Amino acid sequence: MIWRVVVGNLVIVVVALLLSIYGVWAGVGNFLGVQNQSLQLGLDLTVVGWASIITLVMLPAVMFLVCVAVIIVIAIRTRALRVRAALFVFALGFAIVSVVTLDIVLALPQTAIYAT
Repeated sequence: MIWRVVVGNLVIVVVALLLSIYGVWAGVGNFLGVQNQSLQLGLDLTVVGWASIITLVMLPAVMFLVCVAVIIVIAIRTRALRVRAALFVFALGFAIVSVVTLDIVLALPQTAIYAT
């Protein structure tokens, strides 16, 4: 019975790790695209521009580590970890990453990213 919980949690962590790696990779792609566009336009990045592209790169990895830490705390306090709890924690973490990423990518105007 316990091996089902261990295997279930391991699968959830591995899938979450792969999704976090994808998020970091997408952030690196956005970073390179913004840098390439700024070089082509001959414009520098503003502080908001730098903060946004660094956030896009770092947020998925940081949120994955926070979710793992929360899961470890839950496992220590309750002496057991349910698969549903791990799934909920990672789903919440990915929801936060998705909202912040969409907010930066879609809602931030280009005039805030590039210094004119």
